Amino acid sequence: MNSILSDLNHLIEGEVSNKEADLREVSQDFGNIIQKQPLIVVRPQNSTDIAKAIKYAADQELTISSRAAGHSLSGQSLNQDGILLDMRNLNQIHEFDLDKLWYKADAGVTWKQVVDTSIPHGVIPPVLTNNFEVTLGGTLSAGGLGLSSFRYGSQADNCLGLEVVTGTGDIVWCTPEENSELFYHVLCGYGQFGIITKVQNRLRKFRPFTRTYFLCYDDLEHLLNDEVFLISEGLIDGLVSLFSPCLLGFSRGSEKRIKPLIQWFYRMQFTLEVNNLNKIKEHKILSELNYYRHIYTEELNFDKFIQPISQVPHPVETANSWIDVLLPMSVAKEYIDIALERLPSFIDFRTVPVGSFCLVSGNTKMPMFPLPDEELIIGLGMYPTIPKSQVKPVVEQLNLLTDLGFQMGGKRYMATWTEFDLPRWRLQFGNYWSKVNEIKRKYDPNGILNPGFFKYEEVAQTNVNRTYIQTH
Repeated sequence: MNSILSDLNHLIEGEVSNKEADLREVSQDFGNIIQKQPLIVVRPQNSTDIAKAIKYAADQELTISSRAAGHSLSGQSLNQDGILLDMRNLNQIHEFDLDKLWYKADAGVTWKQVVDTSIPHGVIPPVLTNNFEVTLGGTLSAGGLGLSSFRYGSQADNCLGLEVVTGTGDIVWCTPEENSELFYHVLCGYGQFGIITKVQNRLRKFRPFTRTYFLCYDDLEHLLNDEVFLISEGLIDGLVSLFSPCLLGFSRGSEKRIKPLIQWFYRMQFTLEVNNLNKIKEHKILSELNYYRHIYTEELNFDKFIQPISQVPHPVETANSWIDVLLPMSVAKEYIDIALERLPSFIDFRTVPVGSFCLVSGNTKMPMFPLPDEELIIGLGMYPTIPKSQVKPVVEQLNLLTDLGFQMGGKRYMATWTEFDLPRWRLQFGNYWSKVNEIKRKYDPNGILNPGFFKYEEVAQTNVNRTYIQTH
């Protein structure tokens, strides 16, 4: 340990620590389900620090992982007995090109920094998640979905260029045209093929006013059909739906079980972004929809509309076992009905946020972000925050819902809770799985980058004395 600390201190300009408090700070992520503790924490000052740390890790047969806000749910940003790169010191915005609508920044810059810089100039990133405190590198490694993803894709789809340090310690600038193979696999690649150090991302101009309609549905099929209509006709700029259970009583079944009688209601929120609120043809839009009740209309300036409503609470001794299932539109109602029927059997359904969102496959083109084989995709999100004592039974049921999604042609958004064995990884990527393994061998031949999340095929290497990836 002392020799590793000494070696890295001599190699690296940034901070190097093995203090217990520093190690403990990076030993769990937002999910609070997986815990791992590295030997060393490195806070790099530049890309060269990261390259030197990776080369050192390869020489010493140590694993190395990157982390910033630590907002992963399945341990993607953790490391066990290796080197953890804390990326938060890489936090500078370098360029803002208002004519060509792009900016260039370090991977540790938060989306709040970008928004605070861009809004006064009348521009904004095309896609924003509901958490501005996470970093560019973190969400681009995962995908990054928001209210406008049906129109603009994921945050990764709006990336124009990346500086990446590969698993061999090479510093590479890559774009869709230059080093494109690395570009398209580092995005949504969870640090498996290289560590993002700088990004160049797209901006767009925004209109100054927003109007959001809150519509209540008592029929899931009507909700889904209306979502598809609004998206297909290009009528809206933002969309999300939230599900609310109403407990209407209890039934005594034949097996002497008490069963809750639940009526689900569905609240769709869609937003129009406009130059003039008076020119919105409200009746024309609403008359085409089959909602149960128009609950509320909210008008906000754009800069206020995009701000997250609140921070997600994270009580002590709780875990966030959240999942997003991506479903072909043709089976979405069937799957959601089954999931809502099962939910009360393993969790207090009254406390679990549940909702849906939409994607269009033509706008989400990252190969490391697998999608169902249909143009219109419905995402179902279930976001339980539970006592840690309940993690095992709840996760078992969520894994069964994941498997059901695969059986029905769905995929998983891997930024949420993911517990995949090899068969699940093969289902997630389908025929592309062999390519994922090939790219891993090419850019991380020693298998040292962000281990323990992906479970790769075991492949013997002739140039090293061990398997290139740990499969546990």
